[in-house]
Amino acid sequence: MKKKVLRELFSVAAFLISLAYLYRSINFNELSIALKEANYEYLFLAILLSFLTLFFAATRWYLVLRRVQKTSFKRTIQAFVSGYYLMAILPPTVGHIVKVKLVGGDYFAALSSLAFGMAMEIVIILSFGFIFLGFTKLGLIGIALILLAFLYDKVFHKTALAFFRFWENLGAKKISEKLRDWWSRGYAGWSIARKNKSGFLLVFSISLVVIFIQILGLMLVGKAFSLEISFKQALYAFLMSVIFASLSGIPSGIGANEFGILVGIGSSTKAALTAFLYKFIFQYMYSIAGAFVFYRLLGGHHEDSTG
Repeated sequence: MKKKVLRELFSVAAFLISLAYLYRSINFNELSIALKEANYEYLFLAILLSFLTLFFAATRWYLVLRRVQKTSFKRTIQAFVSGYYLMAILPPTVGHIVKVKLVGGDYFAALSSLAFGMAMEIVIILSFGFIFLGFTKLGLIGIALILLAFLYDKVFHKTALAFFRFWENLGAKKISEKLRDWWSRGYAGWSIARKNKSGFLLVFSISLVVIFIQILGLMLVGKAFSLEISFKQALYAFLMSVIFASLSGIPSGIGANEFGILVGIGSSTKAALTAFLYKFIFQYMYSIAGAFVFYRLLGGHHEDSTG
């Protein structure tokens, strides 16, 4: 209970600090001028890129998921869009966990398929972030870890099973058996997904494309307000946004996302406007759409998961 309270207090503090920083970055007279002089063609292009990001990210999950269990692309994309809403009303991690339930089938198999793609994207983000920021060795180590996890995942699996047996021998039989069952079901999905080498490379490639599109989207939104953002700056801002939002525990990462972006591109009225609109186009507007999809799924107005 204490940990939960401390976590909630930390999230509230992170949210307030982020809002205060954003407020200090904005001159409302400049904000009005920036909106009037904006080139909305760049914003339209950014919206198109956000649709592509959604499509590719959902497709990546579907490509892995269909190797684990029967499912439909429609059901997968419904669950994926619902996830944006769930992350707006729940902590981000919990939102991801809940949306997996919406695709149906074996929960842990579906969870492992989502984790397969997301883990790859996270390591890629950190790896290339280190490379572009000058920490090339750390970046290459990260990429190597992806390959090691792919080639030697059985070692990690056996280590986990040994850990569960250790706790079972200490007397925690019921909980260790339950954890071992959950782990084994999840690993079964993971191992099926990674057996196909061409599929692994495809998921890796899609993850790269998803990251690149989001970075390009930030550059385009900045350009709409005559703010020139280099690829290196955009990559750093994207990385900081992901890290700050994840650490803050704030639903949807509101405030922390924008704070991270400003750390990457600098603090100004146009930068703050760019940060908010970028996150709205690539995330927040899908939270609104996700609410409709989520409650439609709850109401039963959807096809069978194997449809």
